[in-house]
Amino acid sequence: MDYIHALLMGIIQGLTEFLPVSSSAHLALYPKIFNVNSGLLHSMAYDVALHGGTLAALLIFFWKKVLNLLGAFFKGLAGAKARQSADFKMGLFIIAGTIPAVLVGYFYGDYLEEHFRDPIRMASMLIIFGGVLWLADRFGKKKKEMQGITLIDSLIIGAAQALALIPGVSRSGITISAGLFAGYKRHDAAEFSFLLSIPAVAGAFAMQFKDMIGSGSDQGIALILLGFTAALISGMFAIKFLLDFISKKSFTPFVIYRFALGAAIIAIFVR
Repeated sequence: MDYIHALLMGIIQGLTEFLPVSSSAHLALYPKIFNVNSGLLHSMAYDVALHGGTLAALLIFFWKKVLNLLGAFFKGLAGAKARQSADFKMGLFIIAGTIPAVLVGYFYGDYLEEHFRDPIRMASMLIIFGGVLWLADRFGKKKKEMQGITLIDSLIIGAAQALALIPGVSRSGITISAGLFAGYKRHDAAEFSFLLSIPAVAGAFAMQFKDMIGSGSDQGIALILLGFTAALISGMFAIKFLLDFISKKSFTPFVIYRFALGAAIIAIFVR
């Protein structure tokens, strides 16, 4: 049964990390609802493996863009002329936008995780920030493109990303909302949200990698690899699906889902 749970949790992580519906809320609630008792599936090692899978999904899906950004960034460090390129500025803005989440995570991460892990609070965050996403999608001008992003906008979106440390907020949901409020098109807001998440997810994965290595038994390693692979594959699907979907339609279905899930959680756990 542990293998089924590992597979399903990996799929949930991959889908909900990139769809604006909060991976932390889904993964926190899954073991409670399905009575998952495996110590490994509750461990930091497994959590790191799932985030490693979504990180791999990002790097594979955006590999050309990532290589261009890295190349332009290092060229810019070596020469003043190269600093004028759009990719150098984009790389610099992504680094700047990562700083707020790093600072909040370092000083307040444990506090937020401890005080907002309660199902009712997570449900409240799903509903509240679902409303924020609806407002951003409804009233954002949706005219700007990602290549024209400014330092101020990247810092604002990065500050929004820091709020995602609260379970139920959704990292992709809040950063996309901030991008929409700043006037960016749906597709561009989502793509910048995904690129902005790479340094933060990579940093967290690197810091906690030793926990995953120490997973011990052959079964533990198998469960970790299963979760990693499931998160990678489902994550790539979720990225492509969302970018294709919002090129034609609004975020309203995700808002409705958040409202419905939040209400269901409140009804279940209050009763």
